[in-house]
Amino acid sequence: MSVVAATGPKLPGAIREPRLKRLYEYWCSVRGGRRMPARRDIDPLDFPYVLGNLMLIEVRRDPLRFWVRLHGTEMVARARYDLTHKFLDELPISEFRDYTIARCRELVAAPQPMWVEHDRELDGRIFRYQALWLPLSDDDSTVAMLMCALFYDDARAPRAL
Repeated sequence: MSVVAATGPKLPGAIREPRLKRLYEYWCSVRGGRRMPARRDIDPLDFPYVLGNLMLIEVRRDPLRFWVRLHGTEMVARARYDLTHKFLDELPISEFRDYTIARCRELVAAPQPMWVEHDRELDGRIFRYQALWLPLSDDDSTVAMLMCALFYDDARAPRAL
């Protein structure tokens, strides 16, 4: 699986998907001068263009685990499973589960927005997607939640394995 990622100053220029760009700009606007906005700063009514492609993942500690508060309907339809109100370690595809948990651990350890382009196997075919990971914090230090929006580049023309 090839992965391309961008953080820091390279992030805004890396995002090609317009809805992800718009969500990143929203996240920046609600955080103000802080490193990260809090969940209470985020209003889903402000970004209806991304809701079906959004995951909200609660960060639980002792031990560190990731609980999915929301798994967007478009993501559920594509993956053919719903992780809402489940832990990420219940994700049925082991390779993608390991990748996703590692990404979450990375964002908790070094909180910053991250854009990712990645290949994913679904139904025996490889699909390319873009995802934007955005950390949320109640105290501007500890990540309490991760918001991830994901869009497939071309759902009609998957590449064969």
